[in-house]
Amino acid sequence: MLPRKSLRRADVAMSTGMILLGASVIYAASGMPWQSTLTGGSAQWYLSPGLFPAVVGALLIAFSLRVLIIAIKEGGTEELVPATIAWLRGIGGNHRLHRAALAVGLMAAYIFLGIGRVPFLAASGIFLFVAIALFWWRDAEGGLLRTALITAAIAIGVPLLLSTLFTTFLYVPMPQPAG
Repeated sequence: MLPRKSLRRADVAMSTGMILLGASVIYAASGMPWQSTLTGGSAQWYLSPGLFPAVVGALLIAFSLRVLIIAIKEGGTEELVPATIAWLRGIGGNHRLHRAALAVGLMAAYIFLGIGRVPFLAASGIFLFVAIALFWWRDAEGGLLRTALITAAIAIGVPLLLSTLFTTFLYVPMPQPAG
């Protein structure tokens, strides 16, 4: 676990980011309709589509402000700039950050390049196979063939199982390629 001062500096950085996220959610919600069309009347504002994200954004800001205030009171801003500069200089050797960025990149590719452009089973199978290969194969025991077979079984079986469960029992169709 990090020392207390480091935790408070992290609280300052993350709560500031969450406040900005909450503000952007409220801004996006302001572009949504604020009158309900569900019943044909406009008097039921509490059914409007913009209300829920606006409330979530406001709560995100409120709770993040609470964390930020506590972090500042406990010295979270002391040596914040030098610590941030040192962290930025160390990004090249921060392997945990690299792995997290790779995971986010894989998920983004799956969501924005796979789903809706490639059949669900193919996109999900490729995503699972690549993710397992990148994050597990180095630590796997039992040889490359065994590891590849286990990975292929998971990459084929999990999407098949999930799509069957969702379409058969929950009546939720799987995403199909556009066009």
